[in-house]
Amino acid sequence: MRNNSWLKDILRSPETGEPLSWKGDSCSDGKGRTFRSIDGIVSFVDSSELSGQDARWNRFYNLFAPLYDLNERITGKLLVGVDMVAGRSEIVSRLNLKPGMRLLEISPGPGVFQRLLRKTVGADAEYAALDLSMAMLRQCKLKNNDLNIELIHADAQSLPLAENSFDAVFHFGGVNLFNDPRKALDEFIRVSKVDGIVSWGDEGFSANYPAGLRRKILSKMNPGFTKPRPPVPLTVCSAQEHEVYNGLGYLLVCRKSK
Repeated sequence: MRNNSWLKDILRSPETGEPLSWKGDSCSDGKGRTFRSIDGIVSFVDSSELSGQDARWNRFYNLFAPLYDLNERITGKLLVGVDMVAGRSEIVSRLNLKPGMRLLEISPGPGVFQRLLRKTVGADAEYAALDLSMAMLRQCKLKNNDLNIELIHADAQSLPLAENSFDAVFHFGGVNLFNDPRKALDEFIRVSKVDGIVSWGDEGFSANYPAGLRRKILSKMNPGFTKPRPPVPLTVCSAQEHEVYNGLGYLLVCRKSK
């Protein structure tokens, strides 16, 4: 963990929501549970306690982390003709981010959006990224350590963060596979400030995406394509939905209601 007090000030026990007591790079909650930093990344996850989809996909992504970005770019170009780099730029351009915003990125994977996001909010903006996979966070650190991003090892469905803490919360590419997508969205909204930007998206065929062999292959390769999208919570407003990656994904950009 970097020597930035702003993150320590808003980190909370994922179980009780209470402030944490700090000693060096480790912290503890009122129940005596200690959370340690691993390679400078504060960890709130015990992998042995994960279950269901969370356990399954955490194991997969921990193994696949070094190859994730390369595989996504090659598969996107060869299989479906999508330029993933251009697609990521389009997604970030639709988030309505402004310089100086305090940003939380949830499930950054190996950090494929991070240079774009950092450029958008500016070099001095407070920026944290949180993922269930420690291996993915290590990839973020390896590739983007110069971007001054605070990394947190935690569960998106139980964020160890105080409510009303961020000007913007961004997630893309994992909500379809969470144990409880609705709970995750509620957590995104909880930690956002009132009128803050709350945005999420994932794989998902657009209404106009053609049926055929390509669609069948993608559905077999990634079950996220066929899963229903979580409903938009009533605690957000001004929701705008965008079709991204040539109809292979969606992005919702909302505001937290007052």
